[in-house]
Amino acid sequence: MTGEDGGSVYLDIEFGYVYGTCRAVMMPIEIGAVVHRPEDDSVSYVGEQFRYDVDVEIWKKVTDPCGKTIGVATTVANMDRGEYGMAYDHSFRVSDGEVSAAEVTARNAFADLRLFMESVLSAGDIPEIVVFAADMEKKAFRAAEVSLDGCMLVDLQREIRRRFGMKQVLSLDRLARLIDFHAGESTVASMHFRYPVPREYRHLLDVHRGMGDAVRTFLLAREYQERLPHLEARIRALMDTCASDR
Repeated sequence: MTGEDGGSVYLDIEFGYVYGTCRAVMMPIEIGAVVHRPEDDSVSYVGEQFRYDVDVEIWKKVTDPCGKTIGVATTVANMDRGEYGMAYDHSFRVSDGEVSAAEVTARNAFADLRLFMESVLSAGDIPEIVVFAADMEKKAFRAAEVSLDGCMLVDLQREIRRRFGMKQVLSLDRLARLIDFHAGESTVASMHFRYPVPREYRHLLDVHRGMGDAVRTFLLAREYQERLPHLEARIRALMDTCASDR
């Protein structure tokens, strides 16, 4: 990661499978982005919820203290109605006609994603987009026909894994704890960095929300770029602890 010749965008997209489609129909449900300009260490925030009146399954990995995935927690949400945490029934199925309607809704949501990305990138001078675990974002950009010409897509999770020679990747939840991530009333902070957050985005800073995970990715990247010895010490200690537990 460099970002030396322009601003870097730290991005997170949250996805949902349309409830009852057996994970056959997936769509973006919200996105958060932090734009960092290194020349004056300024940040700006931009985010969007793709609000459609459709129930979607929210699948979240459950990890152990060493960052290893040990399970999945599933709930149901409806972004248009603002309903979250509804119970998930694995046996629920929708009709074939509802599957077709869900596919149309998903295409519309991906079109919204394309417009969002075009707006962010149209500002110019964005040499890189940094995400944490890039597989889903890559699929989404292909589905939305997002052009990243001239812009590098960086996977911070894999970069950290390569840097420290880890067999397992660490979760964003675990790494956020290692950098002492904190979201206060008006700021977000890590061990060595603190930035203000506008009022309109403060309610979106929960973990596993688009803006919340974009901010955590941003501060993790700052620690990785500027305070690597401190971060390395904590990661090495975690790796030693996990190794001794085996």
